[in-house]
Amino acid sequence: SLLRASATIGLIYCISYALSALWEGVPLSACAQYLVGFFALFCVQHCIAFAQDAMIDRFSTKTAARLRELLLSKAFDPYSNLMHEAGSGRLIVTAIDGIDEVETYLRILTPKLIGIAALSVPLLIAEFALDWPSGIILFVMLPVIIFFMILLGKQARARAERQYSSYNKLSNRFFDSLRGIDTIASLDIGEFEKQSVYSFSEKLRRATISTLTTATLSSAVLDLAATLGVAGVAVLEAFRLMDGSMALPVALCALMIAPEYFAPIRSFASDFHASLDGKNALQALIDLIGNPSEVDDGRGEGGVAPSAANGEAPQIHFENVSFAYGMPSSDVLEDVSFHLEGPKFVGIVGESGSGKSTLASLAAGLFKPSLGKCTRNYDVHFVPQDPHIFRWTLRDNVKLFKPDASDEDVIHALDVVGLSDFSKELPRGLDTPIGEAMHGMSGGQAHRIALARILLDDDAKILVFDEPTAHLDIQTEYELKQRMQPLFEDKLVLFATHRLHWIEQMDEAIVLTGSGGVEVGTPRQLMGSSAAFRRFVQVQRGEAVDELEA
Repeated sequence: SLLRASATIGLIYCISYALSALWEGVPLSACAQYLVGFFALFCVQHCIAFAQDAMIDRFSTKTAARLRELLLSKAFDPYSNLMHEAGSGRLIVTAIDGIDEVETYLRILTPKLIGIAALSVPLLIAEFALDWPSGIILFVMLPVIIFFMILLGKQARARAERQYSSYNKLSNRFFDSLRGIDTIASLDIGEFEKQSVYSFSEKLRRATISTLTTATLSSAVLDLAATLGVAGVAVLEAFRLMDGSMALPVALCALMIAPEYFAPIRSFASDFHASLDGKNALQALIDLIGNPSEVDDGRGEGGVAPSAANGEAPQIHFENVSFAYGMPSSDVLEDVSFHLEGPKFVGIVGESGSGKSTLASLAAGLFKPSLGKCTRNYDVHFVPQDPHIFRWTLRDNVKLFKPDASDEDVIHALDVVGLSDFSKELPRGLDTPIGEAMHGMSGGQAHRIALARILLDDDAKILVFDEPTAHLDIQTEYELKQRMQPLFEDKLVLFATHRLHWIEQMDEAIVLTGSGGVEVGTPRQLMGSSAAFRRFVQVQRGEAVDELEA
């Protein structure tokens, strides 16, 4: 920027003296050195501008890529609860559009801020050196422009923040509506949802118009102030040229410097409003990521990264764990402590809504405790109620946890979980794309693929199941159960369930009392000591009878 300022002063000097010489009738050949100097400095000025743009492009692109990497790392960090805290819509908008706006913000504002000092100050010094009265006019107009920039900038910033907040709310609302479209259709509340989304979009429209109105007004005011400054210099110099107290070359230099002096400030002001979305997106990004040096890697209060030695028994330890989705007063779990060790089958049971899925997610490391510590000494394989089948081939879906597995291992795993016939019926065998409507699959087949993934991974020592058979009929569940039990050998298994027949296999059970606490013991112990466990058994016996009668 300093080099650009020097080049600008030099070319203004050259063109001013060339024009004044030609005006006085000096031959063109005598002005050749000024014209050559002007064109040379003109080229230098644009080369510097090109180099500056290239540098700032590299900086902004590299910074945006780093920010996106940090955001996605935290979003997919098993010890982070970012998706639930921020909302899926806001997170997606920030990761896609928000970081692009941040990149634009860095590309625009950084050189503009530097330019105000590195361009305007040398030009002001040159103006004082040429003609101090003109320099005073430029100097006096600067705080006037800055005053209007601050006054109008605060208004624009406040309105832009409201607009960005409306944008995030609309994103979350629209994304939630899409995600629950089946429920909306089944409840016949489509018109209500339509009006709700329309209301959010209207708020965003009004906030956007308000922001644009302020931005347009402020640009007009700043342009007027800059124009008055240049006009003041021009009028003063005109009178002095008329009375002969000022030379023409000096007057031309001083007059040409004036608009160049105001140009960085005007450019910053106009681009400031254009980049407010980027500034708000950057602040939102900082709120989501936090301090990059403090990003939890799983070794803090939320959990301990797996570092078990070979042969060590798998362990899960809860120490005064509390967890809440909303305010602390609405804790799902409160001050929960227990220790599980060694190969065993542990059930997680309780009434519907008591927090079985929450406890399973904490044990697997998908959620981070609000308070306390949840530690484990091996990697955890988590099987949800609806295992995700990727839009990959059958082979790649099974090899999810062990990409280097051979086809023989894949075929063996499919045979163990009862999918050998299914794989042979597929048109391209293991190379057939499945998942996401590529090939229709039942819930039982999806769960079998999830089991095949676990079977293929020899390092799986801790398994956590979140009611994997909740949506299956009793016959399919029974068949799947026979396939699952051999996989539990030599592993620590946590199995959240509401089905009574799994209790026979439980070495221990964790009972959620419904008041945020848990009780741990063998099923026999709990039948004698836990009212919550007895109530659970009674309720499930009634449901089992109803199911058998049906």
